[in-house]
Amino acid sequence: MRITRNLSVCPLLDITDPEFSKQYELGVWWALYGDFQGQGPYEDTYLIENISWNIRAGRFSELSSPWFAHVGFYLGMLHGGWLIRPSGTLVVLTDPDFTNGYRVGRDYYFTEATEQPTDTYLIEHIHSWVLEYQTWHEPLEVLCYALGCRIGELSGTVIPQTEAVAERQIARLYR
Repeated sequence: MRITRNLSVCPLLDITDPEFSKQYELGVWWALYGDFQGQGPYEDTYLIENISWNIRAGRFSELSSPWFAHVGFYLGMLHGGWLIRPSGTLVVLTDPDFTNGYRVGRDYYFTEATEQPTDTYLIEHIHSWVLEYQTWHEPLEVLCYALGCRIGELSGTVIPQTEAVAERQIARLYR
């Protein structure tokens, strides 16, 4: 994915939808060169607020909705913010439910995932959340956890597994 003539960025997930790709590229560019350039990683609330707002607005209720491409922009913003100042997490973790999900998603990526996440995979998850959202006992908390899981999983593509995490996983195998 080309952001400028001199900068190419490998996305956090495999992207097949051209509009999703365009939005992702725009998000990375905007984080690097837009109004808030140089701010570094975004807080988890950036994604929580945007996804929950779109869910409440009914924009993700149909799997064919063109609004799903905007998820590419949000992810691009997260990725671009992280590229400015890489750290041990893809986003600044502030929400406890998102944080718990993030850790579970990273663990899943390094211990169970067999394939690289795709835009289709992410869109299908978000769509399933929309279908279930009204039945959840604590909708926002569950959504934060679910988003954290997916972002934690995506972080594994750019943030390596630490030795401490690897040691815990090995210890779990031999209990």
